[in-house]
Amino acid sequence: MELQFLERNAPFEKARVCILPVPYAGTVCFRGGAENGPRAIMEGSLEVEEYDIDLGMETIGEAFPQGFHVMKPVKGGKRKPEDVVADVEAGVKKILDAGKFPITLGGEHSISSGAVAAIVKKYPSVSVLQIDAHADLRNEYQGSKYSHACAMRRIRDLVPRCAQVGVRSMSIECADYIRKRAKGTVWGSEFRNEDVLAALGDIVYITIDIDGFDPSEVPGVGTPCPGGISFRQGISLLKEVCKKKKVVGFDLVELAPIKGSVVSELFAANLMYKVAGYSLFPQKLK
Repeated sequence: MELQFLERNAPFEKARVCILPVPYAGTVCFRGGAENGPRAIMEGSLEVEEYDIDLGMETIGEAFPQGFHVMKPVKGGKRKPEDVVADVEAGVKKILDAGKFPITLGGEHSISSGAVAAIVKKYPSVSVLQIDAHADLRNEYQGSKYSHACAMRRIRDLVPRCAQVGVRSMSIECADYIRKRAKGTVWGSEFRNEDVLAALGDIVYITIDIDGFDPSEVPGVGTPCPGGISFRQGISLLKEVCKKKKVVGFDLVELAPIKGSVVSELFAANLMYKVAGYSLFPQKLK
């Protein structure tokens, strides 16, 4: 079955936005199921309204009648994470080279460094905003430098200016890294939007591990962690980032659907649609 977002799949040549699904969960070490995230988000989009209240318009329907283009999924399975990361980089590069806006859907968080690697080649001064429960700043985990637990370490290797929000779980290695190299750019569930914006540059890429949000709102994640940010908090921050910065792409990862419940995929699909609209039409935000 062809993957579609909001029951559409625009031709690549005519699309302004391209979605790259990456159903990969090769380094997951707790609850499985993230490989099912991209399809679940597409299925959840069936119940997303095309009209966005914040924008006062339809992103899909009015602005883009044919919708977004859904790329062929990156091969997942039991491949090495560095190989998947390389394929993600190639896929996002193809989208960028065609002058289109990239959205990458995981899958686990390891894939995000591939998207950022492509982004930084087109936008060398890009900064990165991460929403996540976990710092993901280990240099290596379980024998791999490309584990999901190393996602932000690899991104910070590529991008000197980053802001991490919602972080409430980390190893002592991550804490040491923050003290020495990232002090003042990492926040838990309490933060001021203006402080986060000040840590970012004018051009921003956003990586969202959905476990950054409170599990009472989105329980279907690989590693739930209590005390996360609310949907309202996240939307408030993302609106401000999109209004005041140039957002050049984003990813949404770590959705692990729960059988018999659609809450998490509906949360993720709504969030993805909103961030896409905010990024493309920031002038519509009040």
